[in-house]
Amino acid sequence: MNRRDLLKQSVFIAGSAFNIPVLTESSFLSKLSSTPTAPASLQLQIGDLETTVFFDGVVSLPSYQPVFAPEVPPDELRQQLQKLHMPIQMAEAGINVLLIRKGGRIILMDTGFGHLNPNAGKLVPALQALGVQPRDVTDIIITHVHIDHVGGILDADDHPVFPSAVYHIAKKEYEFWMSANPDFSRSKGDSANAAFSISFARKVLGAVKSKLNIFEYGQELFSCIIPELAEGHTPGHTMFTIYSGNKSLQHIVDTFHLPLLVSHPHWGCQWDTDFDKAVATRRKIVRQGAEQGTLFLSCHLPWPGLGYIDKAGEDYYWMIYPGSSPNKITL
Repeated sequence: MNRRDLLKQSVFIAGSAFNIPVLTESSFLSKLSSTPTAPASLQLQIGDLETTVFFDGVVSLPSYQPVFAPEVPPDELRQQLQKLHMPIQMAEAGINVLLIRKGGRIILMDTGFGHLNPNAGKLVPALQALGVQPRDVTDIIITHVHIDHVGGILDADDHPVFPSAVYHIAKKEYEFWMSANPDFSRSKGDSANAAFSISFARKVLGAVKSKLNIFEYGQELFSCIIPELAEGHTPGHTMFTIYSGNKSLQHIVDTFHLPLLVSHPHWGCQWDTDFDKAVATRRKIVRQGAEQGTLFLSCHLPWPGLGYIDKAGEDYYWMIYPGSSPNKITL
């Protein structure tokens, strides 16, 4: 399937789908082209561990609903957006990709959209700007198999973008997508997109099958990463504790797409395969994060996706990490 056919069929998929009501490729592209992006990166030093956050791009939705807070009255949603100083008319989700250097290995956590989004696909030029060529990447951890996370694995001709890489995925996530009938019955999204999501996931996983390593939750990876189940967004959606010495952060991946869902985890998202389990996972992370002062990294919260969950009275909210340098943060 080439890029043009993919765009026509998917009407853009991320999560289970970016449910943008678009009938033609040209009108679809015109909506996305309103948010130009450029490569960007931020060095993040975690103890002795050198990591870098890369900005792959952004997806702009013409409205929050029905994707976010699908059952919330529009006036209530608008009021909370204003309270959180978020744009009212357009929902935007950035795409943050983490690179880790460890013992001679160059490890990517996901690959972004690749060529499949005209306002994304900035990962490779951003890597090259720092002297990292695609062939230098030794390992890719797949957090979950959605197109904004694995779209960069293959190029427009279905050739591997990272030819030297070994791929790593949680057993539960792999088995869901490769099962006979992946279950989307607990999603509040458009069921018409499920077939494409399944087809795309199987295509990508099939392309890298010979270089695929299956891991279990709790299994230490590369002596610096511990994966943990954070189910709901997908059945095997994985978050990670990344550590060096006494420094660490928790990469919560797609648990939250917007600060709105930190403050209102129960409002939910149509991109979640199991709406209620995703709500439960968000509530757990919100509560524990606020109680423990956990430093989080997110794939979609505002650049660079680094911050805390705080509580004021009965309200929870996302607090961006108070870094002073635009180029480097040292924990």
